[in-house]
Parts: sequence; C-alpha cells; structure tokens
Amino acid sequence: MGITVLTTDLRYVLVSRVVHENFMQRPREEIVGKHCYDLVGMYKDDPTRQGLERACEGCPSLRALATGEPASSVRKVREDLVVHIYAVPLLDERADVVGVMEIIENIADKVVDPLTGVHNYRYYDEMMAQEGYRAQRYDSTLALLALDLNQFKMVNDRYGHIEGDTVLRRVAQTMQRTVRQTDHLCRIGGDEFAVIAPHTTFVEGEALARRIQAAIEEKFSDYGLSVAVGLAAYPKDTTDPAELREIADRRLYDLKDAPARSAEPG
Repeated sequence: MGITVLTTDLRYVLVSRVVHENFMQRPREEIVGKHCYDLVGMYKDDPTRQGLERACEGCPSLRALATGEPASSVRKVREDLVVHIYAVPLLDERADVVGVMEIIENIADKVVDPLTGVHNYRYYDEMMAQEGYRAQRYDSTLALLALDLNQFKMVNDRYGHIEGDTVLRRVAQTMQRTVRQTDHLCRIGGDEFAVIAPHTTFVEGEALARRIQAAIEEKFSDYGLSVAVGLAAYPKDTTDPAELREIADRRLYDLKDAPARSAEPG
C-alpha cells in the first residue's frame, strides 16, 4: 500500500516509496512536480494533452476534486497488478479543496478466484460500478453477460467433486481465451460466471455469448455441458447501468426456468 498527494491541477507533491518503486517503477525525483498525465505511458508523447480526458476517465482523484467527496476505482495493469485507488480531497481551513491524497494498493491477490484463477465477486462488484460510470459519463455502450453452466451438477454427481473442480477450472480457462482482452470475466460463485464487456452493444454481446457457448460445447461435449446466458446492455435495455445486473440475472433465470415450465402438465 502506498500514498501520493497531488495538487488541484494534478501535479505530484508527495510519493511514497511503495508507489514510486513498485507501481510507477521510477525514481521519486522523476515523479514529484510532474503532472500525472505525463506519467501515463501511453500518452507521454502527447504534448498537447488532447487525450487527457480519455486518459483519466474514471479517475477517482478527478472525481474527488470535482465533488469534494472521496472516490475510488480499480484498474487492472497486468495479471499481477490490479490497483485499487482511494482518493480523498484535502481541504484548507476554509474548507476549500486544495489537493487530493491517493491511497494505492495492489489487490491482485484479493480479486482472484482461487479455484479458477479468473476474477472474483469483489472485482465484479468494483468493475460493474466503474464501467457503468464510464459508459454513462462518456455515452458509450456496455454489455453484461450472466453465465450459468447447464448440467454441471451431473458432472459432480457422476465424477465426483475433485473432477468437478478440474472441469470448472478448464471451463474458466476456455472462457478466458474466448472473451476479449478488454472484457472482465468473473466467477460469481458455484458454476455461475459473468462477463463485463465495455464498448459493446447488445448485438455484439449476443455474438460474444454465441462464441462462449460454442467454445464450451465443443470442448466439454463429453460432459454434456452447455452455457445459459442472460444478456443486458446499456443503453438499449436501461438508462441506468446499475440495473444491468438485475436485467441480465432475470433473463438468465427465465431461460433456466423455461424447460421446467414447459415440462409442467397443462
């Protein structure tokens, strides 16, 4: 865990050792006094800073400075570095905002499901809030896929739970290879997964769902496994990204319940 302090125009005035050594991987003297934008590698050669807003989208420090309230975000840098930033506005004696303090933590080991190796529910919760904010703030699309394995209970009953865990790991790995690098695959619990897909329309979400279903059916046909998918998209289904979970879950459960209803005597 590390700490930074920035001015209202986002220049660093304090950087703890953990941050400059582990997160930024550069000497403190190359950071202090610099604008945070100058330290974002993919934009460092943009002297006009035309991409500043996009570079800082979802930035908790910007939100803290704008609202005067604490804000947080999670950003995946690489598999072993998932950064959680908690930003707190700093006030002077007149209660005017004069800067912001960031508390930065690598939570990579806290957001990974130990059985499957994909992200867990905590990461899912964080990224739903963050990607929902981004979609609404920048008027972009966002799709959510709620996934549930069909016939997985029969795998456990027939082969045992040890083999069931192995199959679940392989299913997660297959899904991870199928989704795009910008998508967030999470295990929600049991044999339930979710994919958060930024910049994805409903139609594109349907195509992604079909790719996942085809990959699972191809590789796990011997087990009789398939995937049910409940899909919801912003802004097609709702103007509030926070409602995507409820919509996707409802569509998934309706799909799972359909065979049982059709089997009921008329």
